[in-house]
Amino acid sequence: MKALVLGGGLAGTLAAAALSEHCDRVMVVERDRLPAGPEPRKGVPQGRHLHNLMSSGARAIDDLLPGTIDALVAAGGQRIDVPRRYVSYALGVWNHRYPSNQTFVSASRPLLDFVVRQRIPGHIEYVEGTDVIGLTGGADRVTGARVRDRETRRERELTADFVVDATGRSSGTPGWLSELGLPAVPEERVGAGVAYASRTFQSPPGTGPEFPVVGIAGFDDRYSRGGVLMPIEHGKWMVTVAGLPGGEPPTDEDGFMAFARNLSHPLLAELMAGAEPLGPIAGHRTADNKRLRYDTIRPWPEGFVVVGDAASAFNPVYGHGMTVAARNALSIRNGLRRHGNVAGTAQIIQASVTSGGLDAWQLAVGQDIRSQQRLDGETPDLKSRLLHAYADRMGRVARRRRDLFALQLDVFTLTSPASRVFSPRAVLATLLGPADPPLLQPPFTAAEQRVLT
Repeated sequence: MKALVLGGGLAGTLAAAALSEHCDRVMVVERDRLPAGPEPRKGVPQGRHLHNLMSSGARAIDDLLPGTIDALVAAGGQRIDVPRRYVSYALGVWNHRYPSNQTFVSASRPLLDFVVRQRIPGHIEYVEGTDVIGLTGGADRVTGARVRDRETRRERELTADFVVDATGRSSGTPGWLSELGLPAVPEERVGAGVAYASRTFQSPPGTGPEFPVVGIAGFDDRYSRGGVLMPIEHGKWMVTVAGLPGGEPPTDEDGFMAFARNLSHPLLAELMAGAEPLGPIAGHRTADNKRLRYDTIRPWPEGFVVVGDAASAFNPVYGHGMTVAARNALSIRNGLRRHGNVAGTAQIIQASVTSGGLDAWQLAVGQDIRSQQRLDGETPDLKSRLLHAYADRMGRVARRRRDLFALQLDVFTLTSPASRVFSPRAVLATLLGPADPPLLQPPFTAAEQRVLT
């Protein structure tokens, strides 16, 4: 069997890895020329911003490509136990730190992409510097794609038994399917217009390899202004700050620092003041959360699946995109394992891709709708007010109750379904209230505290 993957980013590379188990040949069409090392590239516009791979995403990648996360850590990436290495400020208090079975896997996006590409099987072939301009086949089956070389402008057709679209937010699949005679694809959009800015620093001497992630939440801020410091490879820190329209972070030196200093706590600014900047400040404005309901299209063409941001794209500030892409790749591999490339398999896989992103969608959309209502001064309906009150109490209690904080981390890392926040255990813990005293100062170790002196 021959497979064709459209898009060579993380979602496309993982999809190719999933297909490699079932195919003699896998071709990946990528518009960029891929760098020989961990270097930024134009086709990943958010590559200079913070990326966080959740526990479940790391497990999915290792399932597809065993040993990849160990290789990433060996190359300098960080496997960060949370909340043991997590210091966050929200609702006027800091979280308690203790051992847990959840992790953030942290590295620059170029390093992560490079390590994953190095691990893929040898029969995966990249067709670089090439745009996808359409699909071939018909409404019953997709048989390949029309592509165009970016330098020569020469067009040709690539045929395959199985085609995966992983071209990201700019995917042309809705239009291409229409050209093949399929109905319009239903689309859901929710956006709060978050803007963010990021900068990389060399951490101060003596920081040590176990320095924690530091987060400052903007929960009570009308503009949801907040920020995160994430340790990445080679003793570097990446700092990202964000805000809604009217509260966007500046990208000039003084404005960036002033923004961080005026968050609900100035800790990020204090940490950056002692670190060495390694480059300019990069700014970006998020697009809407967008979900294309390919799972509802009937008939669905055989031999075709849409994954990653091309299917469901989320507000990046929640850090779920890479994890969902990895889970989408597992849907491809597992679907072909169970059924083979027979009639109906692509439709089954597409339904699994949609369900695999549902929790991330609910988490992002729920928070962004609330942020937008706060920004616009709208009064939520009664049901929403009750849900918000429950979420607020859970958030306050969880910062002083380990079992509830652990449950929230399970949900946030997409290890457990979002519905667990309404489980009897969660409701009871929320009603019982705090069990630990409030922390009014950052819970740094003595060695970590010296970074600020």
